[in-house]
Amino acid sequence: MVKQFSVLLKSWRQVCAHGVCWLCEQTVPLVDGLCTDCAMDLPYLPSHSCKPSSINGHPCRAWFAPLSYQTPVDRWFAPFKYAHQPGMAKHFAPLIAAHVVRCYRINRIFLPQALIPIPLSTMRWWQRGYNQAGLLAEEVGRLLDIPVLYPLRRRYTRASTAMGARERAQNLENAFRVAVPLKLERIALVDDIITSGATLGAAGRTLHQSQRCIIDAWAFAYTP
Repeated sequence: MVKQFSVLLKSWRQVCAHGVCWLCEQTVPLVDGLCTDCAMDLPYLPSHSCKPSSINGHPCRAWFAPLSYQTPVDRWFAPFKYAHQPGMAKHFAPLIAAHVVRCYRINRIFLPQALIPIPLSTMRWWQRGYNQAGLLAEEVGRLLDIPVLYPLRRRYTRASTAMGARERAQNLENAFRVAVPLKLERIALVDDIITSGATLGAAGRTLHQSQRCIIDAWAFAYTP
């Protein structure tokens, strides 16, 4: 499977041979939407869980993200989330897929049986026009041949960008519910950015209430 994915990733990158780099805006050969220099300068994370050891009782076994959410990752990501550029998911997904395959292989653990994107509330989805976590999950699922399921529903919650960890947790209390019960042993929750882990924690605990299973968290970037 890993060999097949490597061939697929190489083929995808060859198709996107030339274009305008999202960061330096030069028309050059691209890798995942970036020129070679910008791609090499990204703050990549090691091939292991980025979940802090100080966090206890979190329902997700491990957190996996290929990049640290800092400059220039924040500038690259902003159009995807805030400027209606859903097509950028195709640039981010290969980074996530390659990273998780490498992490799971190194740790000798099985990939999940399904991916579950963190949902948006109906109002937030209407404002943005799409769920960025859902787009990432669909693209990663396509690359890794893992089905994407949508069992979770979410009530409206305030934007948590400027909140601290405790306030985030309070804001997300009873934010999720399971609309479709699952019967799986291993799943991965997919989000765009992992900050405090509060959103993933609230969603993971809600899933655990209906079924005990191994839950990992996947994202594009992690805020250190």
